[in-house]
Amino acid sequence: MVLALRLLLCVATCCFLSLPTVAAGCRSKWKQLRGDITEYKLITVLKVPKITDCLMKSSAAEAHAASFDAESGDCALLQCDRGGSDACRKCRHEKDASLPMLWIKDPSETCWRTFQHRVDGSVSFNRSWSEYASGFGQGESLNYWMGLEQLHQLTATGAWRVRWEFSDWNDNWYWAENAPFS
Repeated sequence: MVLALRLLLCVATCCFLSLPTVAAGCRSKWKQLRGDITEYKLITVLKVPKITDCLMKSSAAEAHAASFDAESGDCALLQCDRGGSDACRKCRHEKDASLPMLWIKDPSETCWRTFQHRVDGSVSFNRSWSEYASGFGQGESLNYWMGLEQLHQLTATGAWRVRWEFSDWNDNWYWAENAPFS
């Protein structure tokens, strides 16, 4: 495997349980979820008095997500530039308390589940069959292999979409999706 590429292979699975929030005057539904703001492109930052104003401005700007700071009134309008609004939604972010809460526009009930992620050479992927069957690594956001047994459990229940994401060290992103994947 070429170390100059970071490989992120994902399967759509896992649902979030929080209910959608409809902002006054917005047709879009917004849901507050944890998210990695670095996976979004900043469109602009506006000064607004409250979250509903932020979400209305975000809807008008066709933003995929928004971040609002009530103390400063800063409303950051964000767009996922990785192939659609759901492409930036990773299941691993849901319980990561170190990530900020973002307002996500019209989220589907699915997020992307990482089954392989390689960020550097600190973890050897030269492993035995039993290690590939059970999984290994430092966690989904670092060097990681989910494991063939868990991957089989995820895909045995039906056909899924698989999303292949690659980035180089200059942070250029490339992606493709295939369906069905089982």
